[in-house]
Amino acid sequence: MDGPNDPELQLPLRKIVDGPRVSIIMPTFRRSHQIRDSIRSLLDGEYQDFELLVRDDGSGSDGTAEAVAAAAAGDSRLRYHRNPTNLGIAGNLSEGIRASQGEFISVCHDHDLYRPGFLRAMVAALDRHPSALYVHCASEIISQEGEHKGSNIHDFAELTIGPEWLRFMLSRPGCPVCALTIVRRSAHERYGLYNPADGFIADVDMWMRLSMYGDVAYVRDPHLLLRERESDHQAATNSVAIARTLARIHGRYIPVAYTGAQRAKASLRLCYWCSRIMLLGAAQRLKRWLMDGELQRVPVEGA
Repeated sequence: MDGPNDPELQLPLRKIVDGPRVSIIMPTFRRSHQIRDSIRSLLDGEYQDFELLVRDDGSGSDGTAEAVAAAAAGDSRLRYHRNPTNLGIAGNLSEGIRASQGEFISVCHDHDLYRPGFLRAMVAALDRHPSALYVHCASEIISQEGEHKGSNIHDFAELTIGPEWLRFMLSRPGCPVCALTIVRRSAHERYGLYNPADGFIADVDMWMRLSMYGDVAYVRDPHLLLRERESDHQAATNSVAIARTLARIHGRYIPVAYTGAQRAKASLRLCYWCSRIMLLGAAQRLKRWLMDGELQRVPVEGA
């Protein structure tokens, strides 16, 4: 909850107020083989009043710059920047927002696809609901090869009161908000940017934080095609560490969202989740230990 007060997380008021309506921030890291399709799905969409800021957190040796230039095909709305040092996802997003000029901030990942009506539907939802600080939408899941794998379509109301949404998020370990949202710039100016301390899931803290101060809009149409992550992605290889971070974020907001017996109940629920995380971590360490022992006993040919 340090966003509004931490100088490192603050966003200064924008200097240019006649810029594009939407700023799309696309953080990227070693996805030169997929980013072209992601970029083209945005540039070819129905809504055109935007800038697209591609923020490369890689080393510059994997061909991302060339892939971005090929996808842009000279479109002046796209601006590419490679960070001189790796910032991590939260730092990369925040620096992208600081470099933007739009009234709305849209986060779009470098491997997902966006249907033509995505930006139009999301902006329209915020226009209909001035009290909403951000909007999220339904999605479909596709494989690395583009095959349909499932859907995330929920029966959420088009507008949910912020404190009610915060309690809903705290009631379950999984996050119901897809990271690919649109946030009002004024919300970031007042309540801060992404917290690097929360690493890969800094967005979860953001959705909870903003829910303290405003309402949440939802678009039920699946405008997003979310690509399954690679098998060696940190979301799969560091699941226990991510779960611990999620538990820490929940602990940050329980005292804000609940009082009395409800706070005690939510705290006990969090303790239960933490116990499961610890058991999962212990099981994974035991598995690694057993596998290492088996490998040591495997005879080496010619030894």
